[in-house]
Amino acid sequence: MPEVTGSVNAEFTAKGGSTQLQCHTHAYPLKIAKTFPFEGQLGVYLMDASPGVMAGDRYELVWRFGENTNVFVTNQSYTKVHPSKKDGGTRLNPSAQSQSLSLHRGAYVEYMPEPLMLYKDASFASDMTVQMEEGASLFLSDIVCPGRTHRGEVFHYERYQSRLTVRYGNELIFSTKQRVEPQLQVPRQIARWDSHTHTGTLYLFSERVNANVAEALRERLAQQDSLRPGLYYGISLTYKFGLAVSVLGVRVYEIEALLKEAWTFLRSEVFNRNPLFAPK
Repeated sequence: MPEVTGSVNAEFTAKGGSTQLQCHTHAYPLKIAKTFPFEGQLGVYLMDASPGVMAGDRYELVWRFGENTNVFVTNQSYTKVHPSKKDGGTRLNPSAQSQSLSLHRGAYVEYMPEPLMLYKDASFASDMTVQMEEGASLFLSDIVCPGRTHRGEVFHYERYQSRLTVRYGNELIFSTKQRVEPQLQVPRQIARWDSHTHTGTLYLFSERVNANVAEALRERLAQQDSLRPGLYYGISLTYKFGLAVSVLGVRVYEIEALLKEAWTFLRSEVFNRNPLFAPK
């Protein structure tokens, strides 16, 4: 197994209604910038001092959220995955990222990274495991771009693999795996999900999620369907304690806008929380 080339290990605690970063370690090029108060939450920015994920890189991130912590996590920019081939050769040197999130009783976490960008000849594997205790809630977003579209890099990457596993207590409540290898698809358009090129997903895992919440979200998003003709989306419940909003499109900002609308609605409807960002 390749050695870890960048890592973050962070633990959060709550005391007197205030959340703080209790302790953390990091290894270059990853680090946590200074935390800051963020609309009643503790805001955390993950920074990458390198140009992006290079061939052979292996990032490892471990997040531990203590009882009743209230945290918003994001990163400074797109996660850029560079080519995994050296000097135009044929041998792949894949890169990877593994993440572990532990949410203790009553923790509320919003993990909302910027999109993932897969450059030409990139090969990248993402693996995230989530362990939740009773009363914990997690928002999680994921947007994947098929390349630098302004340079004509649309599905020119070699391979993209992702896996997400969520456990609530001792029970597996959600698991998903994906593997896309555009160069092996015949015809190649199969990898493009018909005419769509970009994917996005917003997850909410919480005891408070049920069929009524999902239906209310469907009705809310349907009110604006005429304003987003280029998007194809769906809302589904997970096996237990969760829902997923899945979106296909051709422009990142359109996908981001729909997921933000869903996120804002769920914050209000499920948790009685105000929007984090004022509408434009």
